[in-house]
Order: sequence, then C-alpha cells, then structure tokens
Amino acid sequence: MRARAAIASLLAATIALPLAGCFGLPGLGDVADQAEEFASQAQELADTLSEVEWGKVSRLVVRDAQTGEVVRELTDQAQIESAFESLSNENGLASEPEGDAEYAFELWQPETQKAGQDAADLDEVKVLEVTTYEGSPVVELEVSPIGLRLHLSSRAAADSLRALAG
Repeated sequence: MRARAAIASLLAATIALPLAGCFGLPGLGDVADQAEEFASQAQELADTLSEVEWGKVSRLVVRDAQTGEVVRELTDQAQIESAFESLSNENGLASEPEGDAEYAFELWQPETQKAGQDAADLDEVKVLEVTTYEGSPVVELEVSPIGLRLHLSSRAAADSLRALAG
C-alpha cells in the first residue's frame, strides 16, 4: 500500500540524514549520537504507524491551522488513501518553515477494542497529523500518539494536500 511506502521513505530519510552530516555537526561522534537518536525515533514511528490499520481509518479532517475551523471532512477510504499518496515517495527532510501554518490534516481511526470492552464504547484516536505552511513546499508530519514530528520538503505533496482544502 502507498501509505506503507511513505512510512518506509520517512524512516529511511530519518536515519540517512544525520549519517550524511546534513545537520552540520562537526565531529563523527556527534553524527553517530544523532544517528542513534534518529534511529530510536524511527523505531517509535515504525511501531506506532504499524499499528495504524489503514483499512479502518474512519476519517480525514482538514482544519484551518490558524482558526481550528473544519474546512472539510473525508470518510471515503479511496479519497483518504489518495490524499496521502502524494507523500509516498518523499524523503527530503527539511527544517521547520518560517511561515505560518496553513492547514492541518488529521487522520482518525477507532481505538483498538480491548477484552471486555463494548464496541459502542470505542472512541476515535488521531493517529497522524500533516500540516502545510503558507507559501512553503514543507509539510510537517506528527505521529500524534508519540508526538514525533518530521518536516519534509515536497512542493507536489504540499500542493496536493492544499487542493483537499479548496
């Protein structure tokens, strides 16, 4: 599935970036420490995202990032998958942009039913949030359950996501 390809790309970029010295760290020991930290975060990201049951995603909520107002809500699985398709081959990590946040795209799914829990008592859980920034090709991905944030630079992904809000 394309969502899994996006996850794999994110994980590869997260680990490869510090190894390439892209943070401008002077010493090899610093680069190794940074790589270890990113590997730990990547493992947390992989563990969390592997628990997302993409077929059970209940909705995608598009909000105005400044006001919090809901701009659009999608419940169609094909539309939701299509919305995240633009991120499937992206792996260009970036710094947080200086511009204002524009739109927040929240991915929701039902919580996992526990033994003895009635299905009617299940709540929804936000599992992923993607934010676009005004005039920027950078998008921020936050894995909500663990608070891990990554910034990717992709004009195509940013524009594709913005199109959902319009």
